[in-house]
Amino acid sequence: MKIKLTLYLCLFIHFNTSATTSPITIFSTINSEVYAESQPIKSFIDEFNQPVTKGDSAFTYNQFELGVKYANFSFGVQSRYDYVMEFDPDTALYTYTEKNDLEFEDRFYVYKLKAKNATSHGMFFSYKIDFTEPQLTLTPKLSIFSSKHFQDGDINGEIFADEPQGNFTIDYFFSKDRLFKSFSPQERPKGVGVSLDIALDWQVSKQLKIGLSAKDLYYKSNYSDAGFVLGSIKDIPFQEDNKGNVYSEPAISLKTSGNYHTKDHTLSMPARYYGYADYQISSNFSAQLAFRSIEKDRFASILARWHFAKSWAVTAGYEDKSESWKIGIGSQSIGINFQTDSLDFDQAYYLHFNTYLSISF
Repeated sequence: MKIKLTLYLCLFIHFNTSATTSPITIFSTINSEVYAESQPIKSFIDEFNQPVTKGDSAFTYNQFELGVKYANFSFGVQSRYDYVMEFDPDTALYTYTEKNDLEFEDRFYVYKLKAKNATSHGMFFSYKIDFTEPQLTLTPKLSIFSSKHFQDGDINGEIFADEPQGNFTIDYFFSKDRLFKSFSPQERPKGVGVSLDIALDWQVSKQLKIGLSAKDLYYKSNYSDAGFVLGSIKDIPFQEDNKGNVYSEPAISLKTSGNYHTKDHTLSMPARYYGYADYQISSNFSAQLAFRSIEKDRFASILARWHFAKSWAVTAGYEDKSESWKIGIGSQSIGINFQTDSLDFDQAYYLHFNTYLSISF
């Protein structure tokens, strides 16, 4: 049966290739982006030992794709690791003070932390729809994937200095308990998900092209038998023991996945929005203005290109919020780009690496 299906597929590709001039293109892309506020990336991940700077977010998006393009249709395999975090600046200060054994201020610290991450593997399908008047291109892209690794947590409360005194509400689902380290499910939860991207490009004139796109415009992944911790921790002040001593202790009300109790959970990821305007200044030079929005973070950038050969160009640019510089070189079939705010990677708050390769037959 498998041999017959393979034969039919080969015949389909052969006859359709003979009937059109559209080549078959095999392509691969790698995209890895990391951004952190409050601490450089290395310190943020490891020891949190650098002086705290302003900021309340961090994220990383990593994606590998290997696919085939024929005419306007593309499909292939995909692997992703995504991580998004929001936190209160006071929470970053508390973490820095605690991890470095510094003296706490005599006050309540705000402790707000919201984080999502997932590792997934699957397939993607996209189709480019061309319009002539105006000259528009609409490209929807659907990804279907499986996942066994995820975290989805929201902690909201306050804590007094280094004392066991504070109030918290906890909403935390996971494949492995990395917070309490006590309630991991016996087996990894199984997740199946779908995501949708949409891109719109408009060739306004021979020189000007603009575009808008949304990644993860829709993203849902349903996990069965996930671990969880739900509930609250609250102070009950001014209690008195039988000796007349006044004390305070937390009241803990938590439901957990201990003793084989698990729940189904749906993970959603925030949409990311992108836009650009390309202008061909001359046959040798072009420029681009671009913006992107990821949750509360807004980035704007300017890019210049030198087209030194028929299909090759060198690029250089700057982005405002990340305060990073970008360099790259590429053609339609191969390219590499790199962007960072510091060549001392131990002190970098932003790193972005992208490479692509395509071969047409």
